[in-house]
Amino acid sequence: MPTDVAEKPAVEFFFDASCPWSYLALERVQEATIRTGARVIYRPVLVDDVLSMANPGFPADRSDPVPARAHYQAKDLADWARYCGLTLRRPRPWPLRPEWAQRGVIAADELTRHVTGGPAAYLAAVFAALFADKRDISELAVVEALAASVGLDQARFATLVRDERTRLQVEKNGAELVACGGFGTPTFLVASGGEGGDLYFGNDRVPLVEAALARLGGMRLVLPGAHGA
Repeated sequence: MPTDVAEKPAVEFFFDASCPWSYLALERVQEATIRTGARVIYRPVLVDDVLSMANPGFPADRSDPVPARAHYQAKDLADWARYCGLTLRRPRPWPLRPEWAQRGVIAADELTRHVTGGPAAYLAAVFAALFADKRDISELAVVEALAASVGLDQARFATLVRDERTRLQVEKNGAELVACGGFGTPTFLVASGGEGGDLYFGNDRVPLVEAALARLGGMRLVLPGAHGA
């Protein structure tokens, strides 16, 4: 398998910190890259902007207009949270626009560029703050406190998160997601060496993402239920 970081198979993880399905996928996609010797490229987006571009008719409150389907979605979230061992509560207000939290990912990535795991600790703290503790991650003060809680340099984070370039990068991520066929979060783009890649949508596609990463890494990885991975 390749040892140079830039040559490792990679998965671009497009997510929104206010999306519970992204929360469910976070640790699982990280574990998938560990098992396959791959890496995660974190691509924060604002899902409401993605939806407005890719599916303008989608309800602003992100609800499903079909009652039976909405009821099942709530059950599905609870089932997945139990499976992943996560606390998942519906936050208030809902939905919210986590622009500062998403910009914070860009800042955290910059500050952890040479640290194993990169911005993973920041991301875990942000998701847990919203879905376990019901903290308002749309507030800059909350985001800065979370960054400090995981050891990020407070002064540098404060400067980076306010930088106009972080806003533009989040905006660019969303546009690129839609341009490559994406329409929501979480979305995974599996690629190696800048040669394009395969798109996977949804928390439940993580096993397929892992199988794709294994193939790119030249591994024979057999997952439960997989017969042609």
